[in-house]
Amino acid sequence: MKFYELPASLEDDTLEYERLIKAWQKGEISKAKLKAHRVPMGVYEQRNSDRYMMRIRLPGGGITPSQLVHVASVAEKYTNWSLHFTTRQDVQIHNLSLTDTVKIMHELKEFGLSSRGGGGNTVRNIVGSYDAGIDPDTVFDVTPYITALSTRLVAEPDSWTLPRKFKIAFSGSSRDTGLATMADLGFIAKKNDRGQRGFSVYIAGGMGRQSRVAIRLYSFVGHDQVYNIARAIKNLFDKYGNRKQKHAARLRFLFEKLGKVEFFHRVEEERVLVARNNSSPLELSREQDLHGGFLEVPLFLGDMSVENARKLGNVMQRYGEDTIRVMPHQNLLLRNIPMDMIEELRLLLKEESILEELPPFLGRATACAGASTCKLGICLSRGLLTGIRKELERRPFAFDRVNDISLKISGCPNTCGRHIIADIGFFGGVKRIGDRPVPFYKLMIGGVVEEGNTRLAQRIFSLPAKCIPEFLTAFLRFVGETRSSDEPFSEYLERVGKEKLLEISARYGEISPFEENQDYYRDWGSDQVFSLLEKMEGECSAGLFDLIELDLQQAESGREQLNLTKEEGDREDILRMMVVNASRALLITKGLEARTDSESVTLFRQHFIGRHIEGKYTALPASYDLHRTIDAEMACDFLKSVRDLYESMDDSLHFPELARDSQAAAKAPSVVRIFRDFRGVACPLNFVKTKLILETMEAGETLEILLDNGEPIENVPASVLAEGHQVLQQNRVYDHWSVVIQKERV
Repeated sequence: MKFYELPASLEDDTLEYERLIKAWQKGEISKAKLKAHRVPMGVYEQRNSDRYMMRIRLPGGGITPSQLVHVASVAEKYTNWSLHFTTRQDVQIHNLSLTDTVKIMHELKEFGLSSRGGGGNTVRNIVGSYDAGIDPDTVFDVTPYITALSTRLVAEPDSWTLPRKFKIAFSGSSRDTGLATMADLGFIAKKNDRGQRGFSVYIAGGMGRQSRVAIRLYSFVGHDQVYNIARAIKNLFDKYGNRKQKHAARLRFLFEKLGKVEFFHRVEEERVLVARNNSSPLELSREQDLHGGFLEVPLFLGDMSVENARKLGNVMQRYGEDTIRVMPHQNLLLRNIPMDMIEELRLLLKEESILEELPPFLGRATACAGASTCKLGICLSRGLLTGIRKELERRPFAFDRVNDISLKISGCPNTCGRHIIADIGFFGGVKRIGDRPVPFYKLMIGGVVEEGNTRLAQRIFSLPAKCIPEFLTAFLRFVGETRSSDEPFSEYLERVGKEKLLEISARYGEISPFEENQDYYRDWGSDQVFSLLEKMEGECSAGLFDLIELDLQQAESGREQLNLTKEEGDREDILRMMVVNASRALLITKGLEARTDSESVTLFRQHFIGRHIEGKYTALPASYDLHRTIDAEMACDFLKSVRDLYESMDDSLHFPELARDSQAAAKAPSVVRIFRDFRGVACPLNFVKTKLILETMEAGETLEILLDNGEPIENVPASVLAEGHQVLQQNRVYDHWSVVIQKERV
């Protein structure tokens, strides 16, 4: 049995990938050029240097027992890490060298598997109902459609060069276990009044930044239209998708840009064009007569040791080929088992230490890779889920009234952990306590997935990462005591309301200063103090936007406060806060982490003003450093310029540079690169100190010094001029003087 046919181009694609790796190793091409080919081949760089992950496509989560044995053997050969099963029904091999990824591609091909399209701007793995064909509610088995559409699309060259990733899902019933109502393109099995097979079709859904529920495109189309519709949507996306702004490039953004009426109109136009090309219907494999028995194997964190994977594959070969599906819960569903053999299989898997019987609340809880390996991650989401498990096991209680509740955790605002559709979800972020970053998570509740009823979880509040296990345990205990056994969790939340959540959370949100308790400043599973610099770059380009937005939003809130504040002292405090937050926001993109507010302003002045942002704003950092009055209009204009600069950032966290004449102007008289306060320093020592600093500076750089009235201001500028430097500015500030000096040019 095959869950899809490999494309004919795969061998050539792999050889080209191998050629590019060798060219990069010789220094003939850039790392960026290699990455552009590597990621669509399903190979991602991990956080630890020069180690890579491969994501293997499993349409509908289907993998045969013999394929599982082979994947385990390959993983054992090249790495000592466990296999990892994902929420999108793929399997990943971690901790690989770049050269070994080529060898693995060749070996995967031998048994009908590939990582091609595991990443990048491609048609990604087509997901589907793991219970297709065995669930009593299934209208019909959607597996043949997943197989046929996967085979057709991966053979088309334009499936690898789309504006952004393109995700397709199939569900066998309106329960939508395949998440069709959250996909770019979703199909849900239907039969019309005459008993004919077909699908309702949904488009422009998706999870990630600006998640949205899909819109119904057709209430019913014949099953022979699946390819035509998929091809039409792909063509539309390829023609009109946004290739310039990667973070507004998914199909849902095109839908919002065009509007529902125009989008639907263009879909129909494309569908007509596809039909004119006489595209043949999908070639469907014969449906199997399936047994109704199944057994779920929980994989905590989605991990399975190579040894257990091999043992499981060998065991399942006796039951047939269509017997293993990866679930979106990161578990394995053993299916198509004769009912009278289920108990025997369960006992065997327990005996082999393959089956760990966890309460469903924990067994189906999901967490993305997080910052442990993913270059997008902010927080250690896997560590948090492990911490939650330990806390629940330390304080056991009856799970019977919480076992149907889904828990999903993501390490950043991206939704790889699917927190946006969870009953209870968390996604990682950061807050600053004093001058230190602290790992935080935002709580989401109330997500539902069901045709006609799908809705996104709502954000409630934020909690420190280290407080979440105790908070969640307390909340679940309360649920167990107050929820009736047959009450849907969504209805329970409406009845209890957010008030109880807020009441419970109030016990856990307080953080001690770093000097008193450093535990809050470490993430779960790490003994290192939490740092932003470790989280610099992402292969999919999301990375640190949440952190940047945090500072920008705080700065922008100051602008609103200004309109409500008349007291001059309060206004000055607000303006200083605005300058600090706006300055700090983008420092991380250059690998800079300021420890104080003043350092944030100084670093921004040194690395951004005159290079990426106009030199006229030098006056703001100078005013901040000198505790002068900050001009409100200039501060607001500065904030807007920083926001605009952020919007212009490319996927590699780089900014456009000012024109050379603008940079030259910025380096002219008004730019102060170094600042020293020599008030209280008598002559001639004040001049000696000034002279020593100037000797360390480059020609043309500027120095601002503060001098006392009297002899210092009378003597030092004259001595500086005698040395051949220029005095650009000399201004009285209350009881002292500010002098700006430019070092002599060569």
